[in-house]
Amino acid sequence: MNAKMKVFLVDDHEIFRNGLKQLIDSEPDMEVIGEAGDGETALHLLSTLSSDVVIMDIRMPGINGIETSEAILKQQPQSRILFFSLYDNPDYVARALEMGASGYILKDTSNKIFLHAIRTVYSGRFYFIGDVTDVLVKKYLDIQKTSGGKSAVNADISLSRREEQILRLIRNNLSNKEISNSLNVSIRTIEAHRLNILRKFQLNSMEEVLAYCQEAGLI
Repeated sequence: MNAKMKVFLVDDHEIFRNGLKQLIDSEPDMEVIGEAGDGETALHLLSTLSSDVVIMDIRMPGINGIETSEAILKQQPQSRILFFSLYDNPDYVARALEMGASGYILKDTSNKIFLHAIRTVYSGRFYFIGDVTDVLVKKYLDIQKTSGGKSAVNADISLSRREEQILRLIRNNLSNKEISNSLNVSIRTIEAHRLNILRKFQLNSMEEVLAYCQEAGLI
């Protein structure tokens, strides 16, 4: 029998945590190994517990979810951080991506989507809900400004097999929907991969990425 996925909950509302715990523990492939109502308690407990996925609220008293998550990933780099928030805020999504989160979903989502998001990030993929296009524009606007309108390419770039597949499909002028159908993944997953590709290359558009890849022979 395969070991269950170990999930840790961080949210300052106890009743909400109890509901999540009941839902997760009812699934055959996952279990809640611990919970905390604030970031400080979470860091203390996770100093002795090893988690696979941490469900993290973004706004909490004391240490916020971003700072807590950064500290967790330093002591447990194998953990996947899934933010579970009330706020569909591009700034929050951008900060979550920047600190290394694997997902960001909203608290009004369905149980089915919530459980799917946990399994998705556990498998090593990304799961983001909301308009990440706004995040793309906001996140990379500063790069363009600081580089005088020219993007600085990261010379040491390693693409995953999935990222190479997506770049080839983009090069063939497929839309996000067409790519998601071709690879049998959600559109949000494709958007997250596109964002990660831009982050790796430190470029402002997929057109710039494709031009660079063609010149460098990466795809």
